[in-house]
Amino acid sequence: MSTIEVIPSGAALGAEIRGVDLSKPLSDDTRRQILAAWHEHLVLYFRGQNLSDPALLQFGECFGEVLADNRPVDYNRAADTEYPDRIDVISNVVVDGKPIGALGDGEALWHTDTQPVPNSALILHALETPSQGGRTRFGNMYTAYETLPDDLREQVEGRASIHDRIYGLQKNTLFHSSSATLDAFDKSRMPGPWWPIVRTHGETGRKALHLQREGGGYVVGLSSEDSDRLLERLWAHMTQPHLIWEHSWQVGDVLVWDNRCTIHARTPFQSTERRRLHRVTVKGEWPN
Repeated sequence: MSTIEVIPSGAALGAEIRGVDLSKPLSDDTRRQILAAWHEHLVLYFRGQNLSDPALLQFGECFGEVLADNRPVDYNRAADTEYPDRIDVISNVVVDGKPIGALGDGEALWHTDTQPVPNSALILHALETPSQGGRTRFGNMYTAYETLPDDLREQVEGRASIHDRIYGLQKNTLFHSSSATLDAFDKSRMPGPWWPIVRTHGETGRKALHLQREGGGYVVGLSSEDSDRLLERLWAHMTQPHLIWEHSWQVGDVLVWDNRCTIHARTPFQSTERRRLHRVTVKGEWPN
């Protein structure tokens, strides 16, 4: 029986896994150890991995059903992967005037991945990384819930929020943009799904805060002004430094996070540098 080495980050979440080659089939015991570490640390990363796309998909299947063609944004998948229906390309690289992937080089605001149901696991494999920037930050939403001030806890228990499924509908898009504008609209009529602000994880049974995107959303039953104030307080609480861990990417990294109990964001990097990652998305469950 092989035993992996789990090295906690020392922060609120995150751990490095050593002693496993993800390019080779994993034993049932190794998969169980990885899943146990994932449930404990929420984000895992593996250094120095050299994965083919089939091996990346195989690793993704350790966490559940890999989704196909469920993204609302053009990721130009066919440009840079053998499996354009199941592997997304995250990149700022442009070839012959066309991006080979999505999400560019800007700063990504805090968010969870949510199309059309919150995903469970997401796996990234780093193929090219910039010398600076482009780091991914993660927040522990179990601890964020457990440390809510009493008055804030009373305001969110039993409440739902509408998750905005259309980027740009509100004053902030997913990425910072000086050209972003806010048109007058009724937030209570946004087209996104209604989900509980406090959700229960389908596998661990633990409660976590669950919001989709910093600067967006609407708390059902409140005025727009009261909703904005409550969401602003929640995001300020959720993004406190002691809840956050940041990953600095190296070529060959494979990283998997639990989207049901974390939030994540990305720092910007120079547009003159190349960044290219392949991503696999695993099906989640409707939040309860």
